[in-house]
Amino acid sequence: MSSKPCFSWEEKRVEVTTPEEFQRRLNRIERLSEEAQLCIQDVRESIETDHFEEELQCAEMAVGNAGMAYSELLEELALTNEGVQLLNEVRKVVAPAIESLREELRHIGKLKSKEG
Repeated sequence: MSSKPCFSWEEKRVEVTTPEEFQRRLNRIERLSEEAQLCIQDVRESIETDHFEEELQCAEMAVGNAGMAYSELLEELALTNEGVQLLNEVRKVVAPAIESLREELRHIGKLKSKEG
């Protein structure tokens, strides 16, 4: 359990104009998703503790940040013809991972509400 946020959201956004920037953005989404998964694990471990709400807020924020980074990438890819070609591939790979994080968080919330 931690009292500090378990993610690093503050990064300068740069338009996706090169393959390197595209890969950097995908890596960022992956990193944010991994951090969100760690926060979700902290929530699971804190279900029966006084720290549950704090850990839940951290996880919600982390999942939201991963989702926001994904949405921003999709928006930027949609602005160019080349980007539109990548957009559907990104959706196939990243969307299920982001939705899985959201679903895990919902499931934990349901477990906690059944206990209370």
